[in-house]
Amino acid sequence: MQPINVLHLRDTHEIGGPGKTILETFRAIDADRFRLHLGIFLTRDESGDSPFVRAARDYGMPVHFIRGYNQYDPRMIGGVVDLAKSLQADVLHAHEVKSDVVTLLAAARHRIPTMTTMHGWIANSRKQRMLVSLDKRAARWFDCVIAVSAPIRDEILAAGARPERVRLLHNAIVVERYRRTGERGFLQQLVGKPLSGPVIASIGRLSPEKGHLDLLEAVAMLSLNGGPKPSIVLAGDGPDRERLEARTKALGLESLVHFPGYVARPDRVLEETDLMVLPSHTEGLPNAALEALVMEVPVLATRVGGTPEVVEDGVTGRLVPPSSPRALADALQDFLGDPAPWKRMAARGREMVETDFNFTTRTRKLEAIYAELTERTR
Repeated sequence: MQPINVLHLRDTHEIGGPGKTILETFRAIDADRFRLHLGIFLTRDESGDSPFVRAARDYGMPVHFIRGYNQYDPRMIGGVVDLAKSLQADVLHAHEVKSDVVTLLAAARHRIPTMTTMHGWIANSRKQRMLVSLDKRAARWFDCVIAVSAPIRDEILAAGARPERVRLLHNAIVVERYRRTGERGFLQQLVGKPLSGPVIASIGRLSPEKGHLDLLEAVAMLSLNGGPKPSIVLAGDGPDRERLEARTKALGLESLVHFPGYVARPDRVLEETDLMVLPSHTEGLPNAALEALVMEVPVLATRVGGTPEVVEDGVTGRLVPPSSPRALADALQDFLGDPAPWKRMAARGREMVETDFNFTTRTRKLEAIYAELTERTR
């Protein structure tokens, strides 16, 4: 039996949660039954060298570039058709607004099963809100739509997607990759000096929807009462970095808050972290929470998107309302005053992640979806 050829399509230079899922799927999938390829959209002047492309090549995943004069060049549609034909692709698998639209238009020219994974949406601007609306409507035309959380599934269904085509498939992590080594000093190398007090980290893209500004405001509200001052590590990069650095300075927090940039090994950061904070305004299903809990790092997060499917308030972590620095500050104060209950929640969280969010289990479910989709369309 011929392997099923799947062409993943993405329009990003960053790895992020969706990128990690694609790369780990490539490693975990049954290579005798499936062949996975990665198609990346680029303009004619863009370099093919990016963190995501480098990571894919390190994994051994075949990478193909689909170029256009600009990012909206309709010739990219033909590029996808030509690539799908040359690879004898059986499935086109899209992952965000642009790849969703291009995939559907390509499939109109060259009939091929289509699917998309809806990882969540960013709506910081009017343009982004328009694209989100377009993406939700586009979901109804795919042969299969994967939602990574129940709220995303519900939004897709409300936008008109056919229920029999929508599948809930949570994000997951390769739990075996997250183990404590007992080594220290990684964070000191990253920030260039020793860190004092409890380490409070937030790992992820520095973008407005991630709510890091709320975290800075919350830290400024803390009443330390002579106790040890925490060290705050905002690990990641993105469009909000300059604004966050400026606000850190305005709040007088330069001695506490550190910006080490993008970190390829979040597990090494987590090993030296006492509390993980996810102050997001929106989420799909946060890999960062899964990674923290499997390392038994307590998690404080906002009650948005699929986060409550990972962090159960008072059981596997703490949840607070989004966009509320005061609520964040109160929870941080509670942790600093008595971290023991938080550590017990993290231990329960690890058991939950290992049982319910194991990447091997997720991959077997995805394989079944690929097989069913190709069989049904044939």
